[in-house]
Amino acid sequence: MVFKVLLIDDEPLALEGLQLWIPWKSLGFEVCALCGNGVEGLKRMEELEPDLVMVDIHMPVMDGLEMIEEWRRRGNWSTKFIILTGYSDFGFARKALKSKVSGYLLKPLDEEQAMSEVRTMRMELIKAQEQQYIGQIALREQEILTMKEALLGKVLSAEGTQLMDSLSRSAESWNVCLVQVSEKEFGRWSSIASEVLNGRNVCYIVRMRNDLVSIVFGDVSPGPQRTSDNIRKHLEILAHRLVGFRTYMAIGSTESSLKDISSSRIIAEKALLHAFYEVEGNRIMDYALLENHDFQKYNKQVELIDRVMRSFQLIDYANYQSAVEFIEQSFRQMRVHPDDARKFVIYLLHEIWAYMRVKLAEDSGNYRLFEIPDLDEALLTFDDLIGMLNSCGKVCFEFLLKENVFEVQGIAQDINDYIHTHFREGLTVKLLAERFFLHPAYLGQLLKRKNGISFNVLLHNLRIEEACRLLQMNQYKNIEISEKVGYASYHHFLKQFEKRMGMSPNEYKKT
Repeated sequence: MVFKVLLIDDEPLALEGLQLWIPWKSLGFEVCALCGNGVEGLKRMEELEPDLVMVDIHMPVMDGLEMIEEWRRRGNWSTKFIILTGYSDFGFARKALKSKVSGYLLKPLDEEQAMSEVRTMRMELIKAQEQQYIGQIALREQEILTMKEALLGKVLSAEGTQLMDSLSRSAESWNVCLVQVSEKEFGRWSSIASEVLNGRNVCYIVRMRNDLVSIVFGDVSPGPQRTSDNIRKHLEILAHRLVGFRTYMAIGSTESSLKDISSSRIIAEKALLHAFYEVEGNRIMDYALLENHDFQKYNKQVELIDRVMRSFQLIDYANYQSAVEFIEQSFRQMRVHPDDARKFVIYLLHEIWAYMRVKLAEDSGNYRLFEIPDLDEALLTFDDLIGMLNSCGKVCFEFLLKENVFEVQGIAQDINDYIHTHFREGLTVKLLAERFFLHPAYLGQLLKRKNGISFNVLLHNLRIEEACRLLQMNQYKNIEISEKVGYASYHHFLKQFEKRMGMSPNEYKKT
């Protein structure tokens, strides 16, 4: 840390000696200027803001003590002074102390004493800077804490209200940019944000919770060159720098005072919800452009869940894909509220996982076939959720279809054998499904894949084939044969017989 020192003396040789005899650089100082009197010294102090001034007391125009008193009168109390004098009487020292002079050296200078005094000044300057820095940090932390309370709409204390009123006066108007960021990436985000927004006096970064940050920024100029526009550009730069981050940003409403900043935060939260459906990455949501895009409720979740789970029971991947496509199109078109959409899809994924656990229970090697990712739900977009459904379906159906190949042949043959034995009875798909513990629709598809014809066609074929055999025996009446092969209605028997044989039972007897 290098400090600036200003040397003032009306004797040129004395000035040169001060500059050369004292090793300023090694002591942590740089000589910023040389002056010959107090008036010139005041001017240079205004221009250069030195940390330390070494000044002779006796000078023309304005002596050293007069200069120091004038400098202090102007409110400058942080500057350190070392006075030089050839008089060692107490009167000068007492007047110097009254003006808050830090050091006192007698002429002619003793080099060791002068270096010791300068070292002391350096330590005092370092300490003062540290205290100032600590004070600035404490003040900033108090500002951030009070700002957070104001953002949350809490009732402020008298001290907090006074602080917010004071900060409000530093800008014409105020706004909030909400940033949703993964807790795991907050450290990296904070580093980039500090770099991009560094030096913005009317900009406060307030961490609301682990995954949400408010950037409160002010506009200090009502004219065409608006500071808020400049900060908005920096926010857009920040958004661009965050490519690859799971981060969303939204701007709220402009407020005239920080006492109303919670309104801007609430509006920004509403705008932030729209990031759920936006496919364009790193776009800053602006509620002014989105306020007419209302979210809606979807009231047919149960039907959708049944449709999806039915596709698993039937091992019908095409129907599953169709259901997911319907969810994507209908939710996006209706703009279902993000909270409802997230809850629905995550619940659906859990239902699928529960179904698959039963299927995988006997196969420990595939037990971890599919797991729901451990992601922050607030950061999941609609595209993320649809992607999860598609990935889940692909993995699960690949397994189910593979396992089904080995099961179908045996089960289908067992069902066929049962049908051939019991076709004369009142068989239905539902009764078969109950007997073989299968979903009726799945059982029907299973038989069709096995036989190439539906259950009903197979059943009627077997019954008419048996009817033909009994007709050839010529031992029973037609209505008796109808009942023997399983028909409760003779009319139904006639219809099915003529459809398959192209003639009536009586005509068949004559052939």
